[in-house]
Amino acid sequence: MRLGDRWLGSRGNKGWRKGSSSSRVSVVLILLAALVLGTCAWISLVFSSRSNCWHAIQEWQVSPVSFPWEPPDTQENRGLNPPPVRIWPRRNINVSNDLSLRHIVFGIAGSAQLWPNRKEFVRLWWRPQDMRGFVWLEEPVKHEQTDSLPQVLVSEDISKFRYTNPNGHPSGIRIARIVHETFKLGLPDVRWFVMGDDDTVFSADNLLRVLKKYDYNELYYIGNPSESHSSNTYFSHLMAFGGGGIAISYPLAKAISKMLDGCLDRYPSLFGSDDRLHACITELGVPLTREPGFHQFDVHGNTFGLLATHPIAPFVSMHHLEELDPIFPALSKLDGLRLLTNAMRTEPSSFLQRSLCYDRNKRLTFTVSSGYVVQVYPSIFLPRDLERPEITFKAWNKKDGGREFDMDTRKALKSRCSRPFRFFLKDMHVKTGDVVMSTYKRDNSVDETKRRSFCFSNAFPHEDVQQILVESKPMTDHWFLVPRRQCCKVTGLKDQVLVMSVNPCQVGRDRSG
Repeated sequence: MRLGDRWLGSRGNKGWRKGSSSSRVSVVLILLAALVLGTCAWISLVFSSRSNCWHAIQEWQVSPVSFPWEPPDTQENRGLNPPPVRIWPRRNINVSNDLSLRHIVFGIAGSAQLWPNRKEFVRLWWRPQDMRGFVWLEEPVKHEQTDSLPQVLVSEDISKFRYTNPNGHPSGIRIARIVHETFKLGLPDVRWFVMGDDDTVFSADNLLRVLKKYDYNELYYIGNPSESHSSNTYFSHLMAFGGGGIAISYPLAKAISKMLDGCLDRYPSLFGSDDRLHACITELGVPLTREPGFHQFDVHGNTFGLLATHPIAPFVSMHHLEELDPIFPALSKLDGLRLLTNAMRTEPSSFLQRSLCYDRNKRLTFTVSSGYVVQVYPSIFLPRDLERPEITFKAWNKKDGGREFDMDTRKALKSRCSRPFRFFLKDMHVKTGDVVMSTYKRDNSVDETKRRSFCFSNAFPHEDVQQILVESKPMTDHWFLVPRRQCCKVTGLKDQVLVMSVNPCQVGRDRSG
C-alpha cells in the first residue's frame, strides 16, 4: 500500500479511495483551464490591449457598461489622449481669493401669485450693482421692473415630464430645472450658481467668504439639511434643502445641465425640487458639503431661540420668512426684518455670533448675539447649556418636542425668575477704525412678567440699566477658516447705559469675567 493510501485509510475515508481516479481527472482539468485562461490574459496584456480573449473575461463582470448620463463607450468617444487625472484634489483650501459677487449667479425660485408680496423679502438683501441673478416664475406677471430687484424670467414648459407624487405639486420639476435654465443663459465669468427661494434672505458678504474656501474648479454641492428631523427623514439627511440655499460650482452645474432632464424622468414620484436635484447630483457621485450657516428654518412661530443661539459659523441665509412670528417686540414682521438685515449689512461677519461673559460677584451671565439681542441671566449658566437653542418654536410638523429637531436643544426655563432679561437691537453703525457700535434697548415686558411672578431680584434692577452699548470689531479672514466663539466684558455703567466690549478670547480661556 502506498504511503498516501495508508494515510487516507488511517483517516477512515474509504469513499476517497473509490472516487480517487475521477477526482484526479477533475483537478487536472481545472488546472488546465486556469492555465489556458492565464496564458490568454498574459498574451492579451503583452501583445494587444483589445484582444477578444481579454474582452471575454471583462464581460463576466455584472456592472453596467455605461450609465444613462454618460456617453457610450465607443472608440470615437474614448479618444487617444485621456484627460489628465488630478491625484490630489485641493479641497477646503482658500484658492479663490479673487472671488467676487460678480462671479456668482443667483437663481431665485418664485411663484407668479406670491411674487408681488415676496419681492419685498428679496429687496431686503439684493444689491443690483454687485450681483447677478434672476427670479424664475411659471408665468409672466404684471409689475414694474425696478433696479432694486433681479430680472424676472419665465421658466420653460414642463408638461412633458411625469409627476406622480399625490401630495406635492409639479412645480417641483420646474424649480429643480432652474440651475439648468440659468446655466443655459451662458453668462460670462460664472464660478458659482446659488439657488434659493423668494422668501429667503441671504447675507451676500458671508456667502462670498464661505465660497472662497472652496475651489470652484471642483464639483461642489454646498448647503445644509433641515432643522426638522422628520423633514430630513422623509427627504434625506444628506440633502441640501433648497429654500435655505444651495451653492453649486460651475463644473457641477455643467454636468447637471447635460443629464438633468433625463434624470428627472427617473424620479417622477419625488415630492419637490430639492430632492429631485439631490437625486441627480447623487447619480453624479457628488456628496453634500455642509455649511451650517445655510438655514432652511423648517419651523413655525417664534424663532427667538434659533436667532439668539446661532452656531459658531457665518450666517448665510434664512428661509420661510412668512412662517415666522415678528422677530422684534413692537415691530411688524417686515419692519423687524428690515432692522435685522440692516445689522447684517452693517457688519456681516459677526452677525448673530454669540459671546459670553460673567459677573461673578453679582452672579450674572451675559450673552451677546450680535445684531439681535443681549441677554442677562440672573444666575450662572455654563457655555455647554447656553450653546443649545431654547425651544421657542415648533417643528414643521407643528410639534415642539426636542426629538423633533436634528440639533441640540433645551427646554425653556420653567421658573420665570430664572429667565434672562432681554435687550433687543436698537441701532448699529461703524465708527472710524472698523469699530462696530451697537445699542440694545431693554425689553420692559420681561421685567413686567417677572414682577407679576413676584421675582424680587436686585441683581440687575430696571432703574439702573435701560440700554446696553456693545463695542466690537469685524471677524478676521482667519475666523472663517477656524471659527471660535468670542468673549465679552463689562467695561462700565453710566446714565443707565451698560457698556460692554466683544473681542477674541484670550488663549486658554473660554470666557471673560
